[in-house]
Amino acid sequence: MEEHLTFIPLLIVIFLAFAVPLLLSRFRALRLPIVVGELIAGIIVGRSGFGWVAHHDPVLDLLAEFGFVFLMFLSGMEIDFSSLGSLNGKKRGKNEPVLGPLPLAGINFALTLVLSAAAGFAFYRMGLVQNMWMMALILSTTSLGVVVPVLKEKGISGGSYGQSLLVSALIADFATMFLITVLVAAISQGLTLEILLIGVLFAAFFILYRAGLLVNRLKVVRTMIEELSHATAQIKVRAAFTIMLVFVALSETIGTEIILGAFMAGAIVSLLRRQEDEELEHQLNAIGFGFFIPIFFIMVGVDFNLAALTESPQALLLAPLLVLAALVVKFVPAMVFRVVYSWREAFGAGALLSARLSLIIAASAIGLRLGIITESVNSAIVLVSLLTVSFAPVLFNRIIPSAVDARKRLFLVVGASELGIRVAEILSEHHDEVMLVAKNGTQFTRSEQRDVRVVQADSPSNDPALEEYFRQARTVVSTSSDLELSYQVCKLAKRTYGVSHVVARVDDPQEVERFEELGVLPMNLAMDRAALLVILARNPGMYDLLTRTDDDKDVGEVMVTNPGQVGKMVRDLQLPEEVLILALYRGNEYLIPHGDTKLEKGDRLSLFGTIPRLEDAERLFD
Repeated sequence: MEEHLTFIPLLIVIFLAFAVPLLLSRFRALRLPIVVGELIAGIIVGRSGFGWVAHHDPVLDLLAEFGFVFLMFLSGMEIDFSSLGSLNGKKRGKNEPVLGPLPLAGINFALTLVLSAAAGFAFYRMGLVQNMWMMALILSTTSLGVVVPVLKEKGISGGSYGQSLLVSALIADFATMFLITVLVAAISQGLTLEILLIGVLFAAFFILYRAGLLVNRLKVVRTMIEELSHATAQIKVRAAFTIMLVFVALSETIGTEIILGAFMAGAIVSLLRRQEDEELEHQLNAIGFGFFIPIFFIMVGVDFNLAALTESPQALLLAPLLVLAALVVKFVPAMVFRVVYSWREAFGAGALLSARLSLIIAASAIGLRLGIITESVNSAIVLVSLLTVSFAPVLFNRIIPSAVDARKRLFLVVGASELGIRVAEILSEHHDEVMLVAKNGTQFTRSEQRDVRVVQADSPSNDPALEEYFRQARTVVSTSSDLELSYQVCKLAKRTYGVSHVVARVDDPQEVERFEELGVLPMNLAMDRAALLVILARNPGMYDLLTRTDDDKDVGEVMVTNPGQVGKMVRDLQLPEEVLILALYRGNEYLIPHGDTKLEKGDRLSLFGTIPRLEDAERLFD
């Protein structure tokens, strides 16, 4: 008898995908990621709940599998290869060896793998798991899909600390996927030469990458692609899907796990992506997170077997031990971050890297399929995923102060020399809130005589009395001539308090690079004097606009953090009267905004207008 397919289960799943974000937006105090809400919704309607959606539905199973493949593909696209070249270790300053993000992340993952192997062995000896190596790899996973949005939301993804966390998550994801692929091949086929077929994926990766570079250089081909990228053709989207499925099919053919192929396909698209391909990423994210990926997470909840967990004494014992192990194998290796960063940042790294989601669920599903993980253990692992992905971002946000806070208005000027006092005076004339830090009583008295708000701190880089001002600061300006003191102040502002914009006077040209690597904007008179003269020569009107304080007009910058403004086109903005948008700074580039330019969270807008109206605009985008 022919099986009748119905769309009702798909309707239920899609309705849940639509309703979960709406419900979570009404209960923001819970701070639950949307994917956690999707998992819980799946549990409610699945085999452990009301049973409205069947455990095995052929249509939903296929869509969920494709959703997971698509998630791995988008994770591969998250890699910014342009920034990886500068992430190796290097000497900073004079004979000051510091680990760069890449070696730091490598050491962190190596320690994680060692501890995970020890935990897996312990569980094996206790008779709680059947394969210690699969459990070790499951514990080693980190969710790149959670780390990336959390870092972007806090505005620290571009700094040294954010890049270290991003690369740590990337290495954990990629290395774990690769090792799982090797382990599955070894279990399925034994230690034969067929394992070497995994190398075919890497060969295909480099061949397709080189071919893509050649295509990108052909102007005729690029023109044709651009012409077919609109309306019904959408050739770039079709090309991305084709590349993804080529690698997925190749992985199936050679007998390896499709997650590695999908991830590598995303990495290729990231490598070949050009500046004009920015819209492609938005389109693929819309397709994935708008349809396929929610189906995957909801179906994971549907398949969750609570009965298998509660009815198994071993699984009930394993669940809390797994949670403890999941935390230990991330928090302990994260202490290596203390070599470069503060204790606060080291604990923050351990918290965020503890988040597990898609990969741990996929690895467990693979083990379940191979028969080396029981259904009760699989349920315990899904429970670990739910717990870690729920609390890890919340704990990280508690530990690490946010760099993106448009409500911070204070300009903190460190160094009450004549230069520092004058900087504070000019900022005050621009109607900004300013606090000047004086190192001794003489500087303090001189600053007070100039009617500048001032606080005394004998050690500006290590004075608890300044903590309140650092937390309130939107910008820190170091005008001290003492380079080492200035460096320590900048390091404190960037890495401990997450101040997004730090400016420093750097008299020695050889020290400029050290401050830049910290994420500081250095001002060196010998290097910047020529640029300033060029501005005066080419744009006298702009210089006058930026420096004059005898009228009520000013140029200001505001960061888009208001969810109500994110996604709006410039033409639809209800800007205050007498305010114009001059430029839009997104990522590492300035854009000239047009009427159809869509705002994204974290965009920085350069505005011109009257001072009261600029303040209204700041409130609009905050």
